[in-house]
Amino acid sequence: MDTNENKKESLRFETIDRSQSVLLPVDIEGLIGEEHAARNIWNFVGRLNLDAFVADRRVVDGQAGRDAIHPRLLISLWIYAITRGIHSAREISRQMRYEPGLQWLAGLRVINHHSLSDFRSQNEQALGKLFEQVIALLHMNRLVTLERVTQDGTKIRADVNKKTFSREQKIRAHLVLAKEQLAYLARQAEQEQSTRKQKAAQQRAARERAQRLENALEELQRLQREKKNERDKPAQASTTDADAQFMRTSDHGVAPCLNVQLSVDGAHGFIVDVDVVKQPSDSAQMLPAMERLQARFGSYPQVAIGDGDYTNYDTVLGMAERGMDFYGSWTGRTETSSGRGTKSRREDYEARHFGYDPCRNEMVCPEGKRLSYRTTQHPHAGMEVYVFAAQAEDCRDCKARPYCCPETTLTRQGRSASIAVRAAAIDRFDQKMQTAAAKAIYKKRSQWAEFPHLWWKEKLKFRRFSVRGRIKARAQAFLSALTFNIQRLIRIQPRLAV
Repeated sequence: MDTNENKKESLRFETIDRSQSVLLPVDIEGLIGEEHAARNIWNFVGRLNLDAFVADRRVVDGQAGRDAIHPRLLISLWIYAITRGIHSAREISRQMRYEPGLQWLAGLRVINHHSLSDFRSQNEQALGKLFEQVIALLHMNRLVTLERVTQDGTKIRADVNKKTFSREQKIRAHLVLAKEQLAYLARQAEQEQSTRKQKAAQQRAARERAQRLENALEELQRLQREKKNERDKPAQASTTDADAQFMRTSDHGVAPCLNVQLSVDGAHGFIVDVDVVKQPSDSAQMLPAMERLQARFGSYPQVAIGDGDYTNYDTVLGMAERGMDFYGSWTGRTETSSGRGTKSRREDYEARHFGYDPCRNEMVCPEGKRLSYRTTQHPHAGMEVYVFAAQAEDCRDCKARPYCCPETTLTRQGRSASIAVRAAAIDRFDQKMQTAAAKAIYKKRSQWAEFPHLWWKEKLKFRRFSVRGRIKARAQAFLSALTFNIQRLIRIQPRLAV
């Protein structure tokens, strides 16, 4: 036999046995480095007052009961997980078996996902106070100044399916069935005592379903009342999360969402206020945000900046009443309207070319005909619209009728026009926004206001809520805002953070 063949047959290799169990020593402190994010978060959370999370704890030394999980650990686990883009309690629990940061935080213990989820859902107010505590720390160290604050909103998808949205008739039918099932389960529980726990769970599930349907019906009726046009499509509400509303998203689609409002301080870009609302529009959210900041800091911000969605008459007047310097993108300079029949009207017969006689309180058209005062309208706060109209006979035989009021019926009155008189604060705001200095201030809005939203969605992967209901959604938003502020603090002032 050949010598090379004998040599080849004598070669031996190690075998891998994956069926065996191996007990290895683990150095928990050595799992992560000294500058690891989990270590920094743990140290920072340890400096905070967590009394709000332990107010209802019942397990004490010397009495029966299982030891409670310390809120410092649960908060640190959630914040660290969010930095890694994890918002699911199940995923956190799964990764605690192998992810070094989570293993170090919990000391190799795996916490059940129910404990993680319940902690987040049941502590919305305590998380809000913790967020305020961090903001107070930043304010004390002049990292938050309230000299300039921007307000902006972003749409975060709700944890619901489009198919859960129904109209009133269908929701009422489901509610009747849910109540019948609840009554049936109650009768059955009285007869069968042997399966008490199972029946109690079924009753609880039926009660929760009935409550969700009642919430959906109440929200649907509210939406129906707010409809301006009766010919619009009937309102719909979700039977699993009544707070979710169809909103336009950044990808130009329409999906069930909640509107997350963030106030950002211009000094270092920290989030100073968070709220979750179910209104798709941002138009009414500026003033409530300023009131929350005033309650938190004892004074209003010196300067507030908002985009066109926030810039309206109510906001401009409200900011002026509070002595705040407001900057926005809206400039309304239309002071007259042309009345009815504008499709074929010639430009030189628009209402802006009509004169006004203050002595007789009349308007005068280009042909010299007089329009008498009719009524005063109040379309919104800060504006009065004075409506004038000519006599029908003055316009009926007028040579300018074909290009002044060709579509006007001329049965009761002739051509109408109006003058809009605005509050002085509106005029001052418009004049200010014409200046180069105001435009330069407003130009900085996007880099301050939109950066946290971008960080949330791209770095923290917070594009969809993992809970249902506005209250629970606020708790998740508070955790995300805490995570953003702590990450930013570690970058700007690492010594203060740890």
